[in-house]
Amino acid sequence: MVNWDELKEGEMGTSMTYGPLMRAEFKVYADAGGDQNPIHQDEFAGLFNKGVIAHGLYTHAMIGKMLVDWVGAENVRKYGGRMTGMTRPGDIVEFKAIVTKKYEKDGEKLADLDIITTTKTYYLRGKAKSNLSDEEILKVLAETPIKINIDFTATGEKKHELIFEPKGIDTRRKDLMADEPLVRDWLRAGKDKVTAEFIGKKKGEKFKFGIVRNRDSIVGTGTVAIK
Repeated sequence: MVNWDELKEGEMGTSMTYGPLMRAEFKVYADAGGDQNPIHQDEFAGLFNKGVIAHGLYTHAMIGKMLVDWVGAENVRKYGGRMTGMTRPGDIVEFKAIVTKKYEKDGEKLADLDIITTTKTYYLRGKAKSNLSDEEILKVLAETPIKINIDFTATGEKKHELIFEPKGIDTRRKDLMADEPLVRDWLRAGKDKVTAEFIGKKKGEKFKFGIVRNRDSIVGTGTVAIK
């Protein structure tokens, strides 16, 4: 139960993480919602977008789920948002609702919200070792350029050469895995924030890591009643 007195303007009201998204979900949503646009299901049709993308309203529906889980369906007064980036299979979606205003109107206690939806997309995963501090490791990994050269064989097989050489960090090419978003060049220079994170627990100098693209996919607002 949400405590009205504990809600603070400028602070987090609620949040939710969903994913990784699966292609099968897009098919289920297409059948349920009636939007059978092939860019959400067919690889060939999605070539213009460098691959299949999720329905925009599918991600919007998850905002509704977050709010319903928080205050109950009967207390969601409105919500909506503007799409700012595509969401794709494999993405992890993070939802946040920040309280911007608390007030009473027509006998109800209401809270206005700023809603931000961010997609996390893994570009590269690997194993490495280093004597650097955790903070230095993550900084170096995030700032190291990733270069990938792709060649297609006569049979259509796709081969790629990956160049990733972070200073002060020992990586082996065979331990690096380029995820689909990197191969398809889904990075928008100047618009996407690239970070690094540890995957699992570190064992001495050895660790597993991921290079992650963070992109705001929906920026919106909402209003809920607090009982």
